[in-house]
Amino acid sequence: MKGDFTRITFNSSKHFSRVLMQQGRVQLDADWNEQAAILLHYLQALAADLIGPFGGPDPGCGFALTAQDTDFTIGPGHYYVDGLLCEVDRDKWSFFKQPDYPVSPDDKLPTTTLLAYLDVWERHLTALEENDIREVALGGPDTTTRAKVVWQIKVTDKQPDGRGGLGDLSRDEILRLWPNWPQAWDAQAACRLKVRLQPDQTSTDPCILPPTSAYRGPENQLYRVEIHAGGTLADDEPTFKWSRDNGSQVAAWLGNNEAGGLIVSNAYGFAAGQWIEITSDADDLLGRPGKFNQIVKVEGAALQLASAETFDEKVPRKIRRWDQQETEDLQLQAGVVPIAEGTTATDWIDLENGIQIQFQPDGSYRPGDYWLIPARATSGAIEWAGDPDNPDALPPFGIEHHYAPLWIVGVAADGKVTLDPKNDLRRKFNAIQ
Repeated sequence: MKGDFTRITFNSSKHFSRVLMQQGRVQLDADWNEQAAILLHYLQALAADLIGPFGGPDPGCGFALTAQDTDFTIGPGHYYVDGLLCEVDRDKWSFFKQPDYPVSPDDKLPTTTLLAYLDVWERHLTALEENDIREVALGGPDTTTRAKVVWQIKVTDKQPDGRGGLGDLSRDEILRLWPNWPQAWDAQAACRLKVRLQPDQTSTDPCILPPTSAYRGPENQLYRVEIHAGGTLADDEPTFKWSRDNGSQVAAWLGNNEAGGLIVSNAYGFAAGQWIEITSDADDLLGRPGKFNQIVKVEGAALQLASAETFDEKVPRKIRRWDQQETEDLQLQAGVVPIAEGTTATDWIDLENGIQIQFQPDGSYRPGDYWLIPARATSGAIEWAGDPDNPDALPPFGIEHHYAPLWIVGVAADGKVTLDPKNDLRRKFNAIQ
């Protein structure tokens, strides 16, 4: 969640039941957000325990699929996936016109037997994506953000081991094999990160920071390390980007000026030499990284870039600032940092102000997955699990995907879709009347 937060404090392993406010104390966003997270965790765990990994009420079970020529429609109702409520509010959605899955209108379903399934995850939305969040009576500033449950119906013609063709697998066989598919799709990316403060980097100037401080930044920050391009080191070139403000420095693209610069809704926080990522809602929903460019100078509300950018004016764009910079020891690759893995004392990657990270060997990386690192100038410390001299290797904090099978779909040679009620893979439970 790329919001302007102090930190994210919810940790399910601590088993907190609620947050209790005390009189006369400072109110922090982290405390309020943790209270919401505690309650949400409870409700989702309860739903998953009662319903199982997926299921819907009968009557009222959502996601009934109906063949419609070379497409299929999606029936209204509710369905739960790992305790997350997925809602279809109307029956006019179809596979090629899903509300949160921008499928290309030129795409066609493969002419074979397909497994249709749900991909469910939580998306963070700010006033840039949902303008109604902003209270216009306040004169423009945003106050809060939102988290949204996104569902996307996808199809596959591959078995869990990657072999093509579902063959003559029956409904029962697919349900038996089902747990193997989410593992193959990396429901949680198989990579880990260690974070530490560079040893023996203490300040000797007590007028700036305490002499024992190892985090040398002048301000409290919430660092974000996010995967940009995914894959593995063996087969791909995965990269990452980082921000000292949780990636929250973002503005809307309003158009280009005569010099080719990007006019943005708010140029505050942008400066020459910084790298920006240009993205859209479609990028977010498809889990793909945006395009990087470097700011040459800022003139009013316009960002002049190292290379000209032109866009379709009908597609809203976002301009997000990231803080990685090229140094003698760190070479950028088109604005982002190549991932290097290791376990030795020389394998650490410097971010800034004494913060170092280390990707662990044999990782499989997915765009958008991230880690958060609270850094505090007052204590000169960072918050990370484990011993400061031997930090824990942690999996990404998100984005976590949840999956559920829906239907076996047949597509004939002429593209016509067939859906046999016997191939309905949904689980139903009796709704309380």
